[in-house]
Amino acid sequence: MNKVLKVWNWMEKFIVGLLALSATAIAFYAAVMRYTLEKPPDWGEEMATYLFIWAVFIAASTLAGEKGHVAATLLVERFPFKTRRILAILNGLLAMGFCILICILGYKIVAYAFLADQRSLTALRLPLWIPYLSVASGCTLVAIRYGIRIYRLLFFFTPSEIMESHEMSREDKLT
Repeated sequence: MNKVLKVWNWMEKFIVGLLALSATAIAFYAAVMRYTLEKPPDWGEEMATYLFIWAVFIAASTLAGEKGHVAATLLVERFPFKTRRILAILNGLLAMGFCILICILGYKIVAYAFLADQRSLTALRLPLWIPYLSVASGCTLVAIRYGIRIYRLLFFFTPSEIMESHEMSREDKLT
């Protein structure tokens, strides 16, 4: 399982980097065209925005896997590990439930946009189901990450599963 997760992490980071690089290159091209030839492509801003949106939703999955999302842990850190484990499981269930809800609604919006053949207003006329799919896909990936975290907390629990990185470094220094 760890090998699969390492490949998954690498793939997500590679795709996010590629998307961000592409979006930056397109935005740079559009800016050069705007200020040198005074003829910016009307699709440049749109494509850069859509690529960045895809990158953000894929990166959200990576952050969920690395426990990199912002968390209010001031009170939670004061509880014993057994209580923290229960709270981590409840948090994971709530987050996964929210992501599943967004997935269901997101895929409905994607299906509607696809069936209605909704397109962007620029000359590119990009089908809007493609950028809409980023939300549903990203939330699907995040939900899977939370499912993996819950599974680990239930069946392969170690205190490092719920300790923050700064806590781990403090614990490592004490031992």
